[in-house]
Amino acid sequence: VLFLMLPLLLFNTSMVFKPGIEVNVDLPVSSQRSGVGDPSLAVAVDANGIVYFRGGPVLPDVFSLKVSEEEESLPLSELLVNRYPDLDSNSVLRAVEQGRVLVNDRLARLDDQLKSGQQVELELPSTELLHPKIIQAIEQGGLQPGEVSLLIQADKAVRHEVIIDLCTMAGEIGVGHVLLASRPPDFSQPFEPQPRTEP
Repeated sequence: VLFLMLPLLLFNTSMVFKPGIEVNVDLPVSSQRSGVGDPSLAVAVDANGIVYFRGGPVLPDVFSLKVSEEEESLPLSELLVNRYPDLDSNSVLRAVEQGRVLVNDRLARLDDQLKSGQQVELELPSTELLHPKIIQAIEQGGLQPGEVSLLIQADKAVRHEVIIDLCTMAGEIGVGHVLLASRPPDFSQPFEPQPRTEP
């Protein structure tokens, strides 16, 4: 009876529905421990550089819009902030400086005079889209940014630039601590206690 039950149990557990998205993250190994006890928000980054927050992916996006007659005299930053409320003027300024804003397929400048019918494209990386989500999560918790830690669970294959971008974003928000998650060293080697030094 046991031999008949074992395959049925194994087969049944593999068919159980798991809510959310399964993210496979291979954390780097470290023996350091953090003494931080702040409430924390976790951000995961898989080996492909895809950022996850609160059970869902935060993917880079390109926003495209056509300038209307009413928006003709608006500065570029004001136009984009009006159309996309999650953006702030600093995000638009960074996007223009980094060459991620195009007006009629040419690089935009902040002093561009927009005309009706022009096509504006704005490329936003995942960190820019994550920024307002983290602020909203902090506000929903009734906390100040300095009271919260950001835990980055990055796969060890993730490029350092992605981690630096997340740390920069956390600094802009004013997060208290930024922690890079790791897993403890492998227990395959025998444990050797550290020698005590007595004064």
